[in-house]
Amino acid sequence: MFYRLSAVHKDAYTEASSSSASLQDDLIDTDKPVKFSTSDASKHSAYDTFFQKTNAPWYQIHIVSASIAVFLLYFLVFREENDIDVMMKKSIWERIPQLHQQDLQCQIEQGKQLGTDVSKLEQELEELHKKYQ
Repeated sequence: MFYRLSAVHKDAYTEASSSSASLQDDLIDTDKPVKFSTSDASKHSAYDTFFQKTNAPWYQIHIVSASIAVFLLYFLVFREENDIDVMMKKSIWERIPQLHQQDLQCQIEQGKQLGTDVSKLEQELEELHKKYQ
């Protein structure tokens, strides 16, 4: 029979014999901390986590690294600018003028609530109205 361990991950099970004494030995007391030196975690090394043996051929890492390097060279160095690159260099206010208007209106409203001078913001808002209408 398999009995669930309450203090361990939900998918962890242990095989217990039918005697109640061995069943009590297999269950972990959840009120006490688990001692690291006696747990299975003390036998696990970080090397095993990051460097697991695989069935990959020895040259796979070289091919993947070279492919990534070629892609990065093309994308970051040799590629010519296109329309999207030019558009991305513009500020958000140039791409979406309505957003700039809304932002200025919010800044003016907040400035009035705080009692600060908003005349420059109002001038900028008027210039935007003239420019886009």
